[in-house]
Amino acid sequence: MQDWVEAAAGPVFCGRDGELARLFEVFDRVPAGRPQTVWVVGPAGIGKTTLVRRALAGPEAPEFTVLDATADPAESVLAFGLVEQLLRRVDPALRRSAPVLAGAVPAGASPFAVGAELLAVLSVLQADRPVALVVDDVHWADPASARAFGFLLRRMGADQVLTVLIRRGRAEYDPENALHQLERGIPAAVTLELGGLTGAEVGALSLALRGQALPGGAAERLCAHAGGNPLHIRTLLHELPPDVLDDEQLPLPVPSSLVTAVRAMLDRLPEPTRALLAALAVLDEDSPLARAAGVAGIEDAATAIGPGLVSGLLSQTARQPSRLFRITHGLQREAIYDLIPVQRRVALHRRAAEVTDPVSGWAHRVAATTAADPTLAEELDAAAAVAATLGQHLLAARYLRWAAELSGGRADYERRLLTCCVQTLFGPERRSALALRAEADRCAPSALRSLALGLVAVFAQGDLAGALRHLTEAMDRCTDDGWVRSVTAAGLAGAHTWNGANQAAIDAARLALRLGGLPVRLADFVRVLLVVSRSRLDGLRGGLAEFADLPTDPARVPPERLDSLACRGALRTMLGRFAEAEPDLREAARLHRAGVYTLSSATPHSYLAAINYVRGDWDDASILVHQALSLADPDEQQHHHVLRQMIAALVPAGRGEWATAAAHVRAAWAHAHRLGTRQDRCYAAIAEATLHQAQDRPADMLTALRALRRDQPAPGEGAYSWWELWWRPLLVEALTGTGAHAEATEALNTLRALAAGVDYLAPTLLRLDLALDGGQSGAAEQIDALDARAPRRSFGQALLEAGHGRWLAGNGQVARAVPYLTSARERFAELRATPFEQRTAALLEQHAPSAAPRTGTAVPGLSRREGQVAHLVRLNHTNREIAAQLYVTAKTVEYHLANIFLKLGVANRRELRDRLTPRTAPDIPAQVGPPLPELGR
Repeated sequence: MQDWVEAAAGPVFCGRDGELARLFEVFDRVPAGRPQTVWVVGPAGIGKTTLVRRALAGPEAPEFTVLDATADPAESVLAFGLVEQLLRRVDPALRRSAPVLAGAVPAGASPFAVGAELLAVLSVLQADRPVALVVDDVHWADPASARAFGFLLRRMGADQVLTVLIRRGRAEYDPENALHQLERGIPAAVTLELGGLTGAEVGALSLALRGQALPGGAAERLCAHAGGNPLHIRTLLHELPPDVLDDEQLPLPVPSSLVTAVRAMLDRLPEPTRALLAALAVLDEDSPLARAAGVAGIEDAATAIGPGLVSGLLSQTARQPSRLFRITHGLQREAIYDLIPVQRRVALHRRAAEVTDPVSGWAHRVAATTAADPTLAEELDAAAAVAATLGQHLLAARYLRWAAELSGGRADYERRLLTCCVQTLFGPERRSALALRAEADRCAPSALRSLALGLVAVFAQGDLAGALRHLTEAMDRCTDDGWVRSVTAAGLAGAHTWNGANQAAIDAARLALRLGGLPVRLADFVRVLLVVSRSRLDGLRGGLAEFADLPTDPARVPPERLDSLACRGALRTMLGRFAEAEPDLREAARLHRAGVYTLSSATPHSYLAAINYVRGDWDDASILVHQALSLADPDEQQHHHVLRQMIAALVPAGRGEWATAAAHVRAAWAHAHRLGTRQDRCYAAIAEATLHQAQDRPADMLTALRALRRDQPAPGEGAYSWWELWWRPLLVEALTGTGAHAEATEALNTLRALAAGVDYLAPTLLRLDLALDGGQSGAAEQIDALDARAPRRSFGQALLEAGHGRWLAGNGQVARAVPYLTSARERFAELRATPFEQRTAALLEQHAPSAAPRTGTAVPGLSRREGQVAHLVRLNHTNREIAAQLYVTAKTVEYHLANIFLKLGVANRRELRDRLTPRTAPDIPAQVGPPLPELGR
């Protein structure tokens, strides 16, 4: 075990040999491209930071480029405060190469965009040596930084990156803070829990600090007295005279609190030094000497600093351009702070408020108050309003919480507390509002109370029934058309939309937009809710008409309308207008990647993946799905998760990757059951039916689609209109395959009316029509006409040709069947749609065994990630560009590329590109899976 002490000869480290050996073992894996994450956990003062510092500085450790940061509770409302600290260690030229990180990270930036650019920075830094990211007191991490780090750590591959996260034990931090996001998002990590020192280690520490060891009994006695806490033991070794320490018969001072020990140390210091330490305790940040001296009210700071450094209470951090100072340990800072007389503390906070940044200034002004202060509370109200206007809702909530505590009456207290709750729900950490719910519930009945409880229910709890009850009550209690009524209407728009009450949602959305006063992001999201509900009520084209005010050119749509742009792209996708949808979705995805916050999250990626799936660009679809899954936000609307899982199931199902596809189907059903809405059940049903289609199980397809077949919505509740052009073809196919021809014909007529003018569905409509028309009259001419304009990898065209070829062969027209079956097999091979290719190849083998061997792209044995890298190499992307597409580092791309070269027997990128072009190749091995378990209907 260990402690780090300032002795005459410099820093000395004692003990913790076992923990050090464990860390060195972990460190040694990093240079080999095996990234490691280490949690160092223990109570305050136990020596966590000291252990990490010693390990990184030891000769046994690899030489790292160290980027370090320390979280602070006062900065937990400042977005990306920790990220900014890390970036101060990075060469400014390198930082300028990352657009989001070039200057101060914008408060409204997406954590995932920041995490992606941190990946790019790490890619460059690794070129010189391994990188160590060290985050101390991570239990106080701001939510935005926590999410960015979580994204970063999930994307580690073959990287030379060590991450050390230092935190207190679970009993010592708030479980509602951002740490749970970080812990949930990090894959397997090493956890090192630190306990107290042993008696032998206390003796070694005494030798290092005082030049003489304690007798064994005295060391054990001191260890027990301080509970093994290294900081407390070190303080006592400084404080107590040798005769008390060495004589096992003399009692140690009681009580054994750190405050008592620190007080004794302070009593031996000169008054200017004590004043300087008090000022630093109040500032509670790394501070230039001049600032600390100004707050302390001393003139000769240079003389005052020396005794503080010698005592070990004061430390210096070598940060340019000036040296900074702070209390050595947080527990010492707390002890010094507690020893400052109240009047003196108030005066110091008032001086600190004048010299610190605006956020810290407010904190110092609040700390300087000793009673209710209505005037300061009103000023904080105004500051909160400004922060909210700038989109800094978490900061606005903090100001309002302070203002509530300073209020002179109960009514003002409740108003500010409830507004604090509402502002929290507007910010990136909506679930943290749950901590305020009980207190909000105790407030007197009012429109604002009902609004706060309703928004918590709809945005943080997913309780639609509770949300409707509270929000309806809030609307009834509103006495004017102020912001409370407007936000209440916005909340009702969301609750009604997700509950399927479309006309009510439209009315509420229009009221909220007419009243105004909504935060800009919420206002745009309300427009999206209006469009979704109108699409269900009046059809997709009616919903699209609501976006008439959006610029035609997606690049001209302002960032505050990003959710509308994403929704317009989604509607155009649903209507089959891919040429118009794709620019909208790509611009929305680009802005999201560039850091613009959006409530749509990665939904544009899902719709883009759907377009690529239809066009036969399955590798591109796979990459977009990977991006959508990487960008999943735990705090986003749960409906996005169901859609994402549905899209993620498509390509694995088509390629016969049964386990992967089934996992996505089960996840889709799990989300759908949790939410219970028609639309979410529709997503899950499409995913499952697509999987059964690939397995050639029409009866199971029909079972999966039963809700869409039988549970038809009432008029005005058209939740199934979205993705209707996707599930209806599956339904017709399932009905036909189970012999329900009359019902299939009726369903096909409905589909044909809906799909009028939708070009991509032409092969599908013809295939379904031919499957119901035993005569197949005129089929060849129609198929050939579609073939002339179909993309080479068109899945729909491949299914059409396979179906017609099967019918011809089954009716004895083998010569006519072979060209269709051969063409279909080639298309399936290019898609790597293995189950479909195998079934088509089996037909050829059965009816025409002498047919020519297939040609196609052979990439046997590649993992999904390797296949994505190979595909992007074929498109001439550089390693850095590939890394950006896949949200990994260039090191990871190099690792996958080396494996690809080895597996495919190629030596360079040119040979790989040649190998990936269509050519004669052996058949792909069968990938037939066992029957699937119940998937969640």
